[in-house]
Parts: sequence; C-alpha cells; structure tokens
Amino acid sequence: MVRTLVAEGWPITAEELGALSPYLRAHISRFGAYATDEIGVEPAVFNPELKKIDFTVLDLAA
Repeated sequence: MVRTLVAEGWPITAEELGALSPYLRAHISRFGAYATDEIGVEPAVFNPELKKIDFTVLDLAA
C-alpha cells in the first residue's frame, strides 16, 4: 500500500511510516470465522526496500 502511494506521487515521511500499525484494530471476528479459500494462493515476492523515503531523519534507539 505504501509503495503504491509513493508510486502515485504522494509524499510519505519516515515519521508517518513509524505511526502505522500492522495490527488489525477494527472488524476483528471474535470467534475466528475467517475465509480460508485463499490459503493456497502464494503471495507476491516482498521487497522490503523503500528507496524514496529518507529514514535518516529518525532518531532510532539502538
């Protein structure tokens, strides 16, 4: 999703990326009734590199 926004020309900062949460917060099925028809579908290859975002501005604790 972030790569799509960057490709469309939206400016994304490192601070904005740091504020994103990878966890679901809404519409969580309490009893776990999730679709399983896509279990066998292999996802696209993940590329972790985000070249157009400057991460040097963050003061990350080591």
